[in-house]
Parts: sequence; C-alpha cells; structure tokens
Amino acid sequence: MNLYEAIFVRKSIRKYSMDKIDQKVIDHIMNFADSIPMLFDDIKVKLELVQLADLKHFQPGILTVKAPYYLVLYSTKESGYLLNAGHLMEQIALYITARGLGTCYIGNLNLKNKVLEEEEYEQVIALAFGEGEYEVYRQSDKAKRLPLKSIAVFKEEADKNVRSIVSAARLAPSGMNSQPWRMVVYNNRIHLFCKKNIFIRNVMKETGLLDMGICLAHILIAAEEMWLEAKPLYMNNISSQSFKKNDYIISVKMS
Repeated sequence: MNLYEAIFVRKSIRKYSMDKIDQKVIDHIMNFADSIPMLFDDIKVKLELVQLADLKHFQPGILTVKAPYYLVLYSTKESGYLLNAGHLMEQIALYITARGLGTCYIGNLNLKNKVLEEEEYEQVIALAFGEGEYEVYRQSDKAKRLPLKSIAVFKEEADKNVRSIVSAARLAPSGMNSQPWRMVVYNNRIHLFCKKNIFIRNVMKETGLLDMGICLAHILIAAEEMWLEAKPLYMNNISSQSFKKNDYIISVKMS
C-alpha cells in the first residue's frame, strides 16, 4: 500500500494495544519522516518520538488518547509553519497507516524537554500511533465527509485525474471533523481556501491552518499518483482580494 492508497482507508484509531513495535519499523517511520521536504525552505522542524512510559502525568481525555507511541512535531514560527506542519504530519500518518498501524491526531502533549527550551521552536502537532486494538482500516464511503459539491467549485471541465485529486482532498481528516477546505478547481490548478468562522477562537484558527496543510498533502500525494507535477504557490492576484466566506490559503499548479 502506498500513501495514495492509504488516503482511502485511513481512520482515526483511539484504542491501542500497548505492545511495542519492532524497532526496524520505528526506524523506517523516522527515516521516512526525515526525508520529507518542507513546503517552505526557511522553516525548520524537529520530530521527537515519545513512548507512553516516558509521560509521567499522562491523562487521556477528549483531545488525546492512550497509545504506546507519540510523534511530536516542533517548528520554527516562520510564515506558513502551520500549513507546513499539517502537510508533513499527514504524510507520516499515511505512511504509518500503510504499514498496518493505527494513528490519531491529538492535542499537544505536556512535554518539558530540550527542544522546547530552544526558544525558536514551538510544539505544533502530535500523532499517536501503534497497533490498533481493532481494525485500523475502513472503506472510503464510510468516511463522514461533506459531498464534493459542498467543498469544490469547478470553473471548467476537469479531467478524470483532477477529479481524483479533489476526491482525495475531500477525505482529509480535520479537527472536530470541521472540513474547512474549499476549492476552486480548473483543469491545471486548484485554489485552496479555508472557510471562515467568526465564532472560533485563535487556537481554532491555528487548527484550521493545520487542517489545510493536511488537505494540501492529500492533493500533492494524489497528483503524484496521477503522474502530474504539482507545485504549491501563492498567487498575488488572489491573495490581495477579500472574500466574504473564505480565506485564501494557497494554490497548486499542475502540469
């Protein structure tokens, strides 16, 4: 199973076996994570593998789950760092899924360590993973997602490959299943927007940008599967405009 195939079967797993994973598998996961390029060159990240036994005051709750392993991402706070973090972590989540393991995004872990002591880094996102207590896969039609017509506007007739890319983006996970992404689709480009919500607080706005990074990862993975070269870029003629219901995030040009 590759990353594209994992998009269609991954689901959030909240119950895990506490058995340890073979160290070779852990090494493969960490090596894959280290190989992923950043969306933006000036952003630096650090990844930390944490075991449950290392958490002295772990308390399971709504925003976290008890799992044998956690992968924690720290980032410098450069422009686009939240988008980059979501884009990076979703690829890792899909890689872990492809290895037959379960994953679940969680709230930040309460960690005090040398990474956080370096002032330029901030803990951004964490991923629980391990052997699922139950089946870790699902059929894509069981995913609770908005219909395509609610999230995408096709400005021209798009071919089969572009429609497959948008369908993959639709299946991206999001905080509280909010599905904030909105897409304006042409046959060679997709403009990605985030739905505005005047009621959410700043922390939820940050979560929304992480969600958009996750959705962007699905777009780029699907484009690669279709043998298309896809390049994320900001378009000034769009970013300079004001939109009533959505915020412009980024575009993907395909060739």
